[in-house]
Amino acid sequence: MISRGYLQAAARLLSAALLLALAACGSAPPRQPLALEQARKAEQAAYRALRDGDLMRAREMFRQSMLMQQALDNIAASAMAAVNLSSVSHKLGDDAAALGLLDGILADSTAQIPAELRAAAAFRKAIILADAGKFAEAEAALLVANQECKQCAFVPGMNNLSARLALQKGDFPAALALAKGVTSSGAEKDEQANAQRIAARAEIALAQPEAALAHFQAALALDKELALSSRIAEDLQGMAIALDRLGRKPEAETFARRAESVAAAAQMLPGGVAKKPLP
Repeated sequence: MISRGYLQAAARLLSAALLLALAACGSAPPRQPLALEQARKAEQAAYRALRDGDLMRAREMFRQSMLMQQALDNIAASAMAAVNLSSVSHKLGDDAAALGLLDGILADSTAQIPAELRAAAAFRKAIILADAGKFAEAEAALLVANQECKQCAFVPGMNNLSARLALQKGDFPAALALAKGVTSSGAEKDEQANAQRIAARAEIALAQPEAALAHFQAALALDKELALSSRIAEDLQGMAIALDRLGRKPEAETFARRAESVAAAAQMLPGGVAKKPLP
């Protein structure tokens, strides 16, 4: 999911862009020009569509917002819309379009795109590449993200991705350490849940099923608060694995059935797959 911290950072960047656009002889006009108001409404409509799980509409609204800002030469605002558009395009399976948008931001050499937005673009690129199994390329993109901005709102997310890549390489102690760092950082709930899940997977690999069970339980509590069906199913399945490793077979079977039930019900709802959280 696009985290609350990321959305807040994005909103700050857009506000700054709008203030610059509205400045005239040292003071702002009494009302926003129509074009800026339309761009703002398109962005708001995109976020509403995201909350409703309507990714097709979110994609169209972010595209409109991006084009409107491009037409006004609001570089930071159009780049922010492009990052959001890339997230939705990735979730809809159009990775080529998503990466094209992000590469356009990263290739900009005019220095007019804020470092935080360049970091967001590189981070988003790393996620898409990791999801595609291109782990070496994902690490390279994540390195760019860390170089561009070390104090961004989405640092916990970058640390979680580092932990995820460590898991993939079989470096389970490193993955566990990185994930625990996020859980103790005061990150947003979605990243806290991601970190709990990564820590649990590392502990399963390290033959620590009791600790893994506790981390999956913590992730489940958070994901229920966030109402993320796909993550709830992952947590329940993880708990089933941990319980099985502990020799608690009947409980493991119960949790496995619950995971299957949650996943099946989510798929039957309108939107189905589209209601999965954005990475």
